Amino acid sequence: MASNTGENDISLRKITDMTRLISILVLALHFCYFCYQAFQNWHLPYLLSDRLLDKIVAAGLFSSFSRTKIMALVFLVISLVGVKGKKGENIR
Repeated sequence: MASNTGENDISLRKITDMTRLISILVLALHFCYFCYQAFQNWHLPYLLSDRLLDKIVAAGLFSSFSRTKIMALVFLVISLVGVKGKKGENIR
């Protein structure tokens, strides 16, 4: 029987944090791509971000408006599956 060690909890927490970060990055790239005109009016686009967006567009991530949002939602669901609920001390 496997014991529940602290290393397992720490690695699970790192994985869930990573999946949340991935979902936030996907949403940020989504807004950068679909709201590019607004960023251009605010003088925010940079050469590095433009190159990154060009590579991602070539890969087909932004082929539809809802595709990136669904991908971010999937990563958030994956991160929620790994979270363990904790019982409150006052609950009987």
